Amino acid sequence: MKRYLLTLTALFMTIAFLVSCSSSDEKTSTDNTKPMAKTQTSAGTGAKFMALDIDGNFHTSEQYKGKPLILNFWGTWCPPCRKELPDLKKIYTEYKSQGLEIIGLAVNDTPEKVRKFAKDSGIDWVMLIANRESAMSYSIGTGIPVTIFLDKDGNETSRAIGARSYEYFKSEVEKIL
Repeated sequence: MKRYLLTLTALFMTIAFLVSCSSSDEKTSTDNTKPMAKTQTSAGTGAKFMALDIDGNFHTSEQYKGKPLILNFWGTWCPPCRKELPDLKKIYTEYKSQGLEIIGLAVNDTPEKVRKFAKDSGIDWVMLIANRESAMSYSIGTGIPVTIFLDKDGNETSRAIGARSYEYFKSEVEKIL
């Protein structure tokens, strides 16, 4: 009986992990040069965030009006989130001089874990701890990573569910600059 309960518990934990961390929806075209990604696009405004950063400072979406912005809902514990990190870092390095901001919104993480992970990974953009309200405001669902692109007026131009590549990020960033 113990073995059965242990197996059942392991099965449920595996399912919970798979549901909580999205895989990439990205597919490659037949010529293997251009990624084709599923995205959801919304021209709407109205979604906002209010959250604390990893040092306890309060941030709101209003602070970033006038700047092209990437919101990246992610987690230190999420393999697809870690997979796309080098490409996000490369994008930020290339475009921050043009005003691009990236806000990392860590889901189901503590400030201590995020601070250590960011330091060890060389992440130099703002890291916030996502709260339920910010996640609901942007309708991110249960899987991460979710990356949302906002133009200078705060309008959502596109979103990606699952890990993405440098080429995808570049094409979306060029639309919001």
